[in-house]
Amino acid sequence: MSRVEGLRANSSQFTLEGEPFRILGGSIHYFRVPRAYWEDRLLKMKACGLNTLTTYVPWNLHEPERGAFNFQDQLDLKAYVGLAAEMGLWVILRPGPYICAEWDLGGLPSWLLQDKGMQLRTTYPGFVDAVNLYFDELVPVIKPLMFEEGGPIIAVQVENEYGSYARDEKYMPFIQNCLRSRGITELLLTSDNWEGLRYAGMEGVLKTINLQRLSFGAIHHLADLQPQKPLMVMEYWSGWFDVWGEHHHVFHAHDMLAVVSEILTRGVSINLYMFHGGTSFDFMNGAMDFGTYKPQVTSYGKGYNYPRAQTPKNKGCFFIRFPLTNALLLPVFINVSYADYDAPLSEAGDCTTKYQLLRNLLSQYHCNVLQPRGLFPLLIFFT
Repeated sequence: MSRVEGLRANSSQFTLEGEPFRILGGSIHYFRVPRAYWEDRLLKMKACGLNTLTTYVPWNLHEPERGAFNFQDQLDLKAYVGLAAEMGLWVILRPGPYICAEWDLGGLPSWLLQDKGMQLRTTYPGFVDAVNLYFDELVPVIKPLMFEEGGPIIAVQVENEYGSYARDEKYMPFIQNCLRSRGITELLLTSDNWEGLRYAGMEGVLKTINLQRLSFGAIHHLADLQPQKPLMVMEYWSGWFDVWGEHHHVFHAHDMLAVVSEILTRGVSINLYMFHGGTSFDFMNGAMDFGTYKPQVTSYGKGYNYPRAQTPKNKGCFFIRFPLTNALLLPVFINVSYADYDAPLSEAGDCTTKYQLLRNLLSQYHCNVLQPRGLFPLLIFFT
């Protein structure tokens, strides 16, 4: 089924199917949530009052070895986007190739580094060839899910925060062409923080901004860069990630709510990053190194200090199984303390204070009463 007009950014307000539309989005990464819980998490997103799901696509999981692609099981992107459609959610896809996401090498496959002359995120021929092969495989998967094909994907992001990197002026037009030349006609957009917005934009690609607090006139700055265009906070940081050895980051719920409320009052579209963080399985958590190496913790969602599982001999013992590889590790006899992104929906899928406050706020932007929260019991099995 084809449609006539998808998401448009031709004036100061988005339109969808010719009608005014506000994006109320939230990020949930399918690769950070066991597939058995996808439905639960998306139901809770819908029940919170959001209308749009955003997700990255991790190239390094989908092509772990050069030329060997995987879009099955836990990495079944088509099934995930289709499930969002069943929930009545629109989708903004963020396929990279670089995604950041506090993910190993920002989602770029490590085998790229076998080329000793490799220049990542540039038009270096070795990188261009690999990116072209990636999009050759990815686009046939996602194109039938586009709005014009009857699917839920209303926009696609070009790369990720390239303005903060910006080492090759030909690179972003190359990624734009990778999408357009393969038949992606939906709205394209970029995502940058304040400093990254200084990078020159591209014709026909909407700029959006990433932030946590409304300081230094960030929204006005974006408006000045794009007169008579809709404004969007593509990443409203509902919390922040943690690194090993440092204190846990907490962004208090009422502080978050005040900023979200102000953004909505100004008529700006928003995407909560993260709405539900999940878990970085299989040692795929990323790291920062600005002189000091700082690896991010495994947990990417709201966590707790879990007590030990009690065995008959009163010893804490459990096994960890990674869903992406199904690898079973040795039994562990320690307490587990999870740090978190402090997202509205916890790593375990529980509704936090942030969730409740957001739901109350977002209910003011809906004509109908929000559906009951889809809460399902969490079963934990200890050995």
